[in-house]
Amino acid sequence: MRYWCLKNVSLSKGYDFKTISGVDTLYCYYPSNEAYRGFFESLEKEIVSAKELNGGFIPKDTLRISIGDKEFFFNGMSKGFYFFIDTSRWVRIGLKHPSKNTNLLDIQVQCEATGIYLLGLVGLIQHIEALLFPIAIIQSELTRIDGNIFVQFDLSSVIEKDFIVSKKRKHRREDGGRRGYQSLKIGDNPFLARFYDKRIELVGKEKRSLMETYFLFHGFDLNKPIWNFEFEWHRDFFKRYGIRTVEDGLKKVETLFHHSMKIIRFVDKTTLSQKDLEANRLHRAKTHPLWEYIDQSYTFNAIPQSYEALEKIIPKKSVYDSKVFMTEFESLLNKGVENDVYLSQEDVKEILKRSGLWLTERTKKLLKPFKPLPLIVDGVNYVLSRNRTPIKTLPSNLSPISTHELKQFESALLRALHSELAEKDWDISLIMKNLKTIESEIKNRKYEQSELELWQA
Repeated sequence: MRYWCLKNVSLSKGYDFKTISGVDTLYCYYPSNEAYRGFFESLEKEIVSAKELNGGFIPKDTLRISIGDKEFFFNGMSKGFYFFIDTSRWVRIGLKHPSKNTNLLDIQVQCEATGIYLLGLVGLIQHIEALLFPIAIIQSELTRIDGNIFVQFDLSSVIEKDFIVSKKRKHRREDGGRRGYQSLKIGDNPFLARFYDKRIELVGKEKRSLMETYFLFHGFDLNKPIWNFEFEWHRDFFKRYGIRTVEDGLKKVETLFHHSMKIIRFVDKTTLSQKDLEANRLHRAKTHPLWEYIDQSYTFNAIPQSYEALEKIIPKKSVYDSKVFMTEFESLLNKGVENDVYLSQEDVKEILKRSGLWLTERTKKLLKPFKPLPLIVDGVNYVLSRNRTPIKTLPSNLSPISTHELKQFESALLRALHSELAEKDWDISLIMKNLKTIESEIKNRKYEQSELELWQA
């Protein structure tokens, strides 16, 4: 079964109401296989034809297609995906063009509550993957899970919104009347908490009969309050803890729920001092017994659970370097090819020239400095430039060297300079530095000689 009904949870200051816990929403993506393109193109022709026949609009439940061995109704289009729902209302499947919006996988799956309650979540996923097998690679990418617990209790009679401790205080929404709220939402994508009156939510819904049968099966009294308490987790939240696939997520559902009960906490105001209460230091209060009871009551037994502590993954700081640039550039070129965009070589060269990408001062600074390679020939030390030109190494102290030897050094450096200037990309910084050093040394010697001659005169 999808849920486990808890009847013997340890009491927490008198709370002993019935609960049913599990997962009631799951969204994921699957990558397409080689057969998908032909399937999608044929499908798209059917959709276009149906729209033309109906003046651009496809009436509800009129266009039928087959995925695997099951029949689906066309269910509209959203964010580039054509959506279809099976005739049993167990699952919605979204399909997109394989060459468009390539940062998303081609096949989106949304498990409907009807399918989850009738087949069980694991059974429903197995059913879906069997249907998708001819057009998909069965490697799921999880995008959303709602971990929830139904309670035979009016949560609004105890939980006061002003005593919920969370960093998400700015993201709260309350719906209700004079007697109190009927629903309360805390937080926003990628992680939020929500609790609401389930009986009110089911009024006028197709699934009401199914849900009432389900509640009765688990021993709930339909004449007493029934509330749903749930956490909604999205892809970015899962990424923090290295959760990627459906299996990863389902193995961690219990741990995620208990962890979330600590992130968002309803506190017992009676455990605060008057001073802390007036200063609104709610974080100092103990967790309310009702919150603890709900936390203790949550279990998920559809698959064996992993109880390893959640370890937050600190993402590496992204660096936009030449490798990333070339990957994006190649992707852009492929997009141009797919859409028959024409550009001449002259157009591309002009764009590159105008960009001055390789000429900016910041780009030059980011380049790793070239380290000249040492070389010894006949006992004489040299270094090689980028262009493999040998540059005679200048001693750190020029005082012991005669002026004649300095002139020889200068001649050798000038030859190296002429050799470099003949290259396409010069590397003359070291040569010019050494020439200036020699020039300065020779000038100093001439000045000192002149001073000596004047003193002797």
